[in-house]
Amino acid sequence: MTGIVLAGVSMGQLIGPPLISQLIDVYGWRLSYIMLGGAVLLVVVLLAQFMRRDPTQMGQLPYGADQGKEVELSPDTQSFSLREAAYTAQFWLVFGIFFCFGFGVFAIAVHIVPHAIELGISATSAATILSCRGGMSLVGNNVLGGAADRIGNRQIFFFGFIMILAAFFWLVPASELWTLYLFAVIFGFAGGGMGASESPLVAGLFGLTSHGLIYGVIHLGFTAGAAVGPVVTGYIFDLTGGYRSAFLVCAAFSIAGVVLAALLGPTTRPHGRT
Repeated sequence: MTGIVLAGVSMGQLIGPPLISQLIDVYGWRLSYIMLGGAVLLVVVLLAQFMRRDPTQMGQLPYGADQGKEVELSPDTQSFSLREAAYTAQFWLVFGIFFCFGFGVFAIAVHIVPHAIELGISATSAATILSCRGGMSLVGNNVLGGAADRIGNRQIFFFGFIMILAAFFWLVPASELWTLYLFAVIFGFAGGGMGASESPLVAGLFGLTSHGLIYGVIHLGFTAGAAVGPVVTGYIFDLTGGYRSAFLVCAAFSIAGVVLAALLGPTTRPHGRT
């Protein structure tokens, strides 16, 4: 279900780059971003009016409520508060996993187009690399999101980081457009599945009682990585005059993600806390 919902993000990544590239060519970047911001504001505000907090607002029951079903969570994970979760090793392992994920995702989002242009690829073609990544993210949302329901969300992060690591090693020597497309296919597919597994991973570890708050705080790891990744990548480019070392640093963070995902186990309540 998370994969289906996140498909909207991937769809935007698929359509957005070439569309915005065309707008910039015609209207310039200032007017293009005003148009984009106005369209986003209008669409979000309009669609938000159709959202409901829960099925009871429409005279319906939650799925399974008429059969007396309950969420299948163990007592040990059902009642974690943010304070309790923060005292577990799993909380900080997931924080680190999300940081590594955000570092790589936004380093690529910001720098893959300049890298392609530096290789002699046109700006329009370079923008389609991001679209390719978005399209494969759409596939990953649903394929790997569905697989997570069967094999577990931790495993999706473990294998996803391995795929991203392989993609970065492929990217370092890549110099032609088709090689960058292949990178985008692998990277987008893995990233889409990992994105769909974020919220379910946190829910499985800490339960649903304070899920929104716990997920929101842990997701600061992703946003921190998203803030640091592009800056570090750009700084290394400025120092070295190329992206080779920068992408190797991104690969190193992917290795760290693999290790953290391998260390992540079931949540246990800290001693002395109830």
